[in-house]
Order: sequence, then C-alpha cells, then structure tokens
Amino acid sequence: MSRDSLTTVLKVVAVILLFCIFGVSILLLDRVLTPKKLPAETFEQARAKLMSAEFDGDFYLRKNVETYLIAGLDKYENDEMEFSYGGRNNNQADFIVLLVVNKSARRIDFISVNRDTLATVDVVTSKYDTVAKTRTEQICFAHTYGDGGLESGKNLCKAVEHLFYDKIRVDHFLTMKMDAVKAITDYLEGVNVTLEENEDLSAVDPEWTAGKTIALNGENALKFIRYRDTDTDGSNAGRIDRQSRFLKELLKTVGEKKWSQKYLLGAYEAVSDYSVSDYGNVDDLLADMNTIFEAFGMYEYGKIVNLVPAAGEGDIDYGHYESRETYQKISDAFILNEDNFKKLVISTFFRKIDDTNKD
Repeated sequence: MSRDSLTTVLKVVAVILLFCIFGVSILLLDRVLTPKKLPAETFEQARAKLMSAEFDGDFYLRKNVETYLIAGLDKYENDEMEFSYGGRNNNQADFIVLLVVNKSARRIDFISVNRDTLATVDVVTSKYDTVAKTRTEQICFAHTYGDGGLESGKNLCKAVEHLFYDKIRVDHFLTMKMDAVKAITDYLEGVNVTLEENEDLSAVDPEWTAGKTIALNGENALKFIRYRDTDTDGSNAGRIDRQSRFLKELLKTVGEKKWSQKYLLGAYEAVSDYSVSDYGNVDDLLADMNTIFEAFGMYEYGKIVNLVPAAGEGDIDYGHYESRETYQKISDAFILNEDNFKKLVISTFFRKIDDTNKD
C-alpha cells in the first residue's frame, strides 16, 4: 500500500472514530439530561403500592377517595414546653377532622381525630437538625414543630398518615386559627346546628337547651366548639363531637350557597389572614374550592366518626385515656383501640380484592 493510500485510510478511520465518539457523547448526554422512564414492571409495582394495602395477611384495593384534613389551631401555653429555637411554634391543633370524599359512592364521611391521641410525630430536636426524628406524643403537638405555617401543616398531615398506618395519603389540608371559624361563619350569615336530645348547653347560653336547633353567628360558633366542662369526665369527647357536627353543618351550608367567583374570593379573603393551605396559589385554590363546594351540595353526607371512648351500649369503643403519669406526658393521652380503629380504616378507605362492592 502506497503512502498516499495509507494516509487516506487513516483519515477515513479517524473520521469514523470522531463520529463514534460524538455519537456516544450525545447518547450519554441524552441519558443524563432525559428523565428516566420506569420500566413496565417498576411502574406496575409503584401503582400496586399506591392502590393496594395489606392488613393481617389480607390484601385490599383502595377505594376512589380523596382526603382533606381540616385543623383548628389554638395557642398552647405551658412552662414545660420550650420554644427556644426556630423549629418550634406554640400553635397546637385543637381539633383535627379528616374529610373522606368517596367519589364513587358520592358521599362525604368525617373522621374526627382525638387531639390527645398518642401518635408518632416527626420532630426537630434542635435548630441544627437536618433530618427529622420521631417522638411518641399527643398528635395535637405535631403542628408545633415547624414554622407555624405550611411546614407545620405538612408535619401534622404526616402524623395523621402515620396514625393511619401510613396506608393513606392526605391529599390537601387547611389549618386555621379559631378566628377563621368566626370569620367564615359570619360570612355565611350563620350556621344552624341541632343539639342532641340529651345535650343541654344552657350553661353556655340559656337558649341552648337539649334538642333545640340553634342559629350560630361567628362569636357563638367559637363558644359552641370550644366549650368543655372540665369538671365532668369525658367532656373532651363531647367537645370533639360538637366540633365535627359543626363542621358538617358548616359544609352543608356552604353546599346550599350559589357560588360565584366573586363570592368564592370573598370567602377566601374572609379566612386568608387566619389560615394556611397546601395550594400553591389563589387561582388553584379557587378552582378547587368551586369543585369541592359543588360536591358539598351534591354529595350525601355520611357518618361522623369520633375517635373517643364508647359513651354507652352500642357505641364503638375507639380507645381509652391514660393518665399523664403513665406516659410521662404533659397531659393525659388517648390510646387507640387498635382492633376497632383498624376496622374503621379498612372499611373507609379499602375494599377486599375479591369484594364486588365498587365504592
């Protein structure tokens, strides 16, 4: 082979190598910059994890439900609680209600979580921590970890998800100071609540006698949901029941209104200074509010379940109180009855894989 021929061959080989190197580089760069697509098996595994759950060896599918956590906040004042760094605030969750919107059954159920329930809470133990630790304490304190706003709301959601065996997801949340209850009640021009036949609240207001339907303005709504006779055993259970009943009637009142964009914006402005939600902007919130409020008017209102001890024969017992000395906590703790609570979680959120009930 002549020198010229050899030179030509080497040039061709060099060009081919350059193209190969360039092609491999482009391929590698594409792999780095392009998000990885999950293989079919991995996707199915992820989907199965999201859509199914196992309890005691039995497998269940998730129902077509969405969850909304609503929490009312009150300031916690106690010398034993330290707020000496940025990772704490003193706004505890005084009431915690989980709305379960079953889209297939077109029903809204309510689960009122006892604020004293002993639960696993993510905590920050110092301002230098970057990874949350966990602590077992009353679930109301979950909100006291964080900035008192969005961060604390998410932490409360995590605690509720932990309580529900990490088998559910809280889709959206709204935390609000008690002033928001007053503001939205007045904006709705009042909320009507019917007292139980054995429910006499004349100690709060002489007009609030057993069995009577009472019209609550904002100020009276606060009295209704806050009142607790501390000299009577089980008074907290009664307060929890009133809080969830009031919320149900408030939402029914919302559903009966003829909502316009202007009216929705007014409702938002009435509570915006006192509340925090996980929505990114007002437009998204208003759009979802419109959909949700329409559902409040069209969906059936289902059961209210209060996580409290059984009050009488025939009531489901969801737990019992233990003294603060037993658990070395600041206040008495509510211990869930695991058997009954697990049945509630399964019946509300899941159906057996071989069950033909499609709600």
